[in-house]
Amino acid sequence: MGSPPSPRVLVLLLRSPEWTPYSTVIRLCLSFLSAGARVTVFVMDDAVLGLVPVQGRGPDSYSLCPVLKAGGEIVVCQSTAEIRGLGTEDLPRGVRFETQVQLGQLAGSADLFLPFTA
Repeated sequence: MGSPPSPRVLVLLLRSPEWTPYSTVIRLCLSFLSAGARVTVFVMDDAVLGLVPVQGRGPDSYSLCPVLKAGGEIVVCQSTAEIRGLGTEDLPRGVRFETQVQLGQLAGSADLFLPFTA
């Protein structure tokens, strides 16, 4: 018998990096990843600003970089990113645009869905 599949965790993040719990959500994702879970972070609304590098600090200085580097997946709501001036060419390597329809599909296939919206 093989080991059970890794649990799939989907995190929905809507608030900007200035939001106090934002860094806590990142640490939570890193904990899930270190425990062997497959983590997808779906960012939309002002949370997309967590993909913008800090000016003068280099391309890997964006808030969500540790999640991506640890093996997590980051998916961005295209419509809410574009209205904030974030286009395909602005996304860090390994990050992709999706739609809110895809969010629903991801939520349906996740073992754990954690929405951080307020």
